[in-house]
Amino acid sequence: MNAISKLLSQKSNIFYIVFDKDFKTMEFSPTIEEIIHDEIEKGLDVRESMWELVGLEEKILKLIEGDDAIHFPMILKGATYYDLDVETFFSAKGVKLFIAYLIKKNKESLSYVATIKEINKKSLIYETEDKKNQEEQYKLINKRVINFNVDMNGMITSANDAFAYFFDIRRDKILGEHFSNFFKARDSNFNDKETIIFNAVNKNDEIVSFHANIIPIGRDNVIYENIIICQDISSLKEIEKELVFAAGNDSLTGVANRSQLLDKMDEAIIKSKNLNASFSACFIDLENFKLVNSDYGRHAGDMLLKHVAKILSNFVRKNDMVARISGNEFAILFDSISDTQGIGVMLERIKELAIKNPLIYTKDDVIKFTFNISLVSYPKDANNAEKLIKVADKMMCLKKRDS
Repeated sequence: MNAISKLLSQKSNIFYIVFDKDFKTMEFSPTIEEIIHDEIEKGLDVRESMWELVGLEEKILKLIEGDDAIHFPMILKGATYYDLDVETFFSAKGVKLFIAYLIKKNKESLSYVATIKEINKKSLIYETEDKKNQEEQYKLINKRVINFNVDMNGMITSANDAFAYFFDIRRDKILGEHFSNFFKARDSNFNDKETIIFNAVNKNDEIVSFHANIIPIGRDNVIYENIIICQDISSLKEIEKELVFAAGNDSLTGVANRSQLLDKMDEAIIKSKNLNASFSACFIDLENFKLVNSDYGRHAGDMLLKHVAKILSNFVRKNDMVARISGNEFAILFDSISDTQGIGVMLERIKELAIKNPLIYTKDDVIKFTFNISLVSYPKDANNAEKLIKVADKMMCLKKRDS
């Protein structure tokens, strides 16, 4: 095998097997037994240990005629995922041999397993007769895997088809250009790095994020080039945003939940301490909510909660926060309102919201509702967020008992 292949295979996450046109094993990386538990020896049929190659003999032999490399993304072995690539190379004696690379996916790369599964619900290995459909699926996956080489000045020396496809540019327009003309990174220094995050704008003017693996190429302990392998993680970032939103927001109404309210109140406490100031929060109980559920059904109750969240959100100022903290209880955290007169005006207007904005359930059914309101202030009523909410709950209970 050539020097580049040997260098790549020295990386702890890359394994290889070399075999000839008769599928006889010629050579393999010493660590490959970590993932192939069957017996593997020189001279044995490679298909005995690499069962993924069974059924692909004709396709593999076509590589000798000049076909492109065969690529299988995300093969599961044990509890670990690998990419499998089969290529040809010339031995020292000039004989054309095959090399199968098993590239172990790192933790960051494994995050896109779910995305690949959405592309192919069944398997990422040939299992059916529909070879044409499977090849189209592989091409779709590989459009997200961009490979390119850069020299030590950051100039692109080679790039794969996925690069040209992504940017909708001819290959001869890529080579010799600085990589930063295509990819943007917070830190473009590749030295001593194994991974980096890139952003790029595709041919549809969409911003795409990539997780890039960096493999240095060198000779005599001198690095002269880097191989960059980019994987699209934009969908994962969107999922991450959704998860962050879900963690801090009520799933029904979309406003902040109790957890986010507590965080914001903690921030307000720190700010108030630094400024020697105070702040207030209004807690709103939607009265007779159970009657709405019993008279109209739970769907009507959900509609009413969404309606209340909407009118409160439309009422508050930009820096105020509306939160749903329990079944029919909401809260408003006021930003920079501490004077009694200002708060009093706000509370009266909140009460009027309920009167002026009944829920139009159907053409003939109008659901009216009212608010029971309590107000707490820091540091007057309590010195931390949880205690402020408890004080508000007690105030609410006393009002209900006295009414």
